[in-house]
Amino acid sequence: MIKLLVNQSDLLKGLNSVATALPARSSLPYLTNVLIETTGDRLKLAATDLDTTVITTIPASVTTSGTITLPGKKFHEIIRELPEDEVRLNGTGNRITISCGKASFTLSGSSSEQFPSLPALGTAEPAILPIGVLSEAIRKTAYAVARDDYRATLNGVLVNIGPDGFEMVATDGHRLSCLALKSLSSQSTIKALVAPKALNLFAKLSSEGDVKVRFQGSQISFEFNETQIFSRTIDGEYPPYRKVIPDDNSNVLKVDRQELIAVLRRIKTMANPTTHQVKFSLEPGAVVVHAESADAGEALEALNAEYATDPFQIGFNGNFLMEVLRNMGCSSIRMMMKNASTAVVIQDEEESEDGDSYIALLMPVKLAQTEAPAPE
Repeated sequence: MIKLLVNQSDLLKGLNSVATALPARSSLPYLTNVLIETTGDRLKLAATDLDTTVITTIPASVTTSGTITLPGKKFHEIIRELPEDEVRLNGTGNRITISCGKASFTLSGSSSEQFPSLPALGTAEPAILPIGVLSEAIRKTAYAVARDDYRATLNGVLVNIGPDGFEMVATDGHRLSCLALKSLSSQSTIKALVAPKALNLFAKLSSEGDVKVRFQGSQISFEFNETQIFSRTIDGEYPPYRKVIPDDNSNVLKVDRQELIAVLRRIKTMANPTTHQVKFSLEPGAVVVHAESADAGEALEALNAEYATDPFQIGFNGNFLMEVLRNMGCSSIRMMMKNASTAVVIQDEEESEDGDSYIALLMPVKLAQTEAPAPE
C-alpha cells in the first residue's frame, strides 16, 4: 500500500534524474523499472543498470508509506505530459493509480523485492570539490575515453584527487586529454578508474555548489544536492601516460580556436567519409588546410595563424581534432608538432599562473599519397 501527494514539477525533475541510469535495453525486466520508496516526508526515486545507479529524493506529502517499482520509461512519459499540479499516487499490491487534475492512469508495477539492493555511501572520508570544476574537467577529458577497448583500463577516466592536486586523464590510444589542477587539493586521496557514463551523468545532472566524492572498494560515488550517483570502478593499472607526452615538439602553430573549428567544419565537408582526413600544409607565414575524396572532390582554405618554423605536411582525423577543440574553453591555442608521425600537443596559448594545465594529445594520420596544393 502506498498513498502520497507530490508536485508534478518535483516528480518530473526527480524522474529526469534517475531515468538517465535506465539501460537502453535489458534482458532483466526489473532493470527497466524505477524504484519508488517513501522515507518520512520525502519520496526516494532510484534506477540502475547494475554498473551505474542514480538515487534522488523529492518532497512529498505521505499518507501511507510504501514502496513499489514502476516501468521507468512509461512512468516518465506519463508524468512529463501532466500539467503542473499536484499528483496523487495511490496503490495497492503491484498496481498504482496516478491522478492529476481530471486525468487518471493505472500502471502495473512490480514488488520492490525484485529490485537490486541500492548501494550505500560508505564510511570513506569524501573529497569535496566545486561542481563547476568537476563538470568542466569531465567535459575536457571524457570525450577521449576508449569505447569497448580490449584494454579495460582505457574504457575509463582516471580520477586522481589528493593533497598534491586534482587530475583527470582519458585516452583511447589515438588521443589523450589530461587536466591537472594544482590549485585544487583534498586531504582525502582518491585514485580510481571511472566509467564515462557515471561522469557524464554527473555533468548533465549537477548545477551549483559542491559535490562530495567518495571512493571505497570498487565503488565511487558523487553526492550533490538531493542526488547520489554510484558507479563501479574499473580494475587495473592505468598506462604511464606521461611517458607518451613529447617534450621536444619545436614546430608551433598558434591559431584562434573558434576560427580553426570554422575552417575545419567547412573543409571537412569534402573529406574522405571513412578516414575524415584533413591535411595541414605548413610553411613560415602560411598555413593551408586541405581535404579531398575521390567521389566528392577537394577543398582547401588558408588559415589565419602564426607559424615560423620548418615547412612540412601533417594529417589528422578531422573529427578527432574538432572534438579536442570543441571541448577546450580558451580563445586561442598552440599546436606543438615535431613531424608528420609524432603525437601533437595541443594547449591553451596562455599559461596558467597557478600551475594548472590542460594538455590534449592527438596522433597524426598517415597522409594519402597525393600531391597537396602548396600554400600561397
